[in-house]
Amino acid sequence: MTTSFTPVTPNQVVPRIREAVLPADAGPLVAIIREYVRWLDMDLSYRGFEEEMQSFEQTYTWPSGVFFIAQADGELAGCGGLLRHSDEVAEVKRLYVRPAYRGLALGEQLMMRVIGKARSSGYAKLVLDSVPQTAFAQRLYERLGFTETAPYYTNAVAGTRFLELRL
Repeated sequence: MTTSFTPVTPNQVVPRIREAVLPADAGPLVAIIREYVRWLDMDLSYRGFEEEMQSFEQTYTWPSGVFFIAQADGELAGCGGLLRHSDEVAEVKRLYVRPAYRGLALGEQLMMRVIGKARSSGYAKLVLDSVPQTAFAQRLYERLGFTETAPYYTNAVAGTRFLELRL
């Protein structure tokens, strides 16, 4: 039996997805999340964004939540989180891939880790909200099986889509 493999060339980016380790990863994660919010060009104060960032380590320490980090070329290339809502429901949080690392399927890899963690943790459903600026991510969510659902908070930005995935 022969095994084939594709050698990695010196200029090829080899991404790696890992679970964040807090508090060590908190600073870089908060920085990339703030970068994401600047990219969205939105005021997220209506969702308690500053409070979330101030309590990041407590909020995203298991079992209340977790973040995954995408690394490429030794750099933080993207992130995606999971936040507990109840024993049955968790929310996908802050999926973001930096522009320089798009096209490497990092968003999909991050989502697969989030979905896998939700399944292995016994959640029945994942929910997320997606604003108009994230149209590319919305297509990814649909490919992964997410479907429209009722809003799970009020005063959403116009055009926000609420999606769910039954696990």
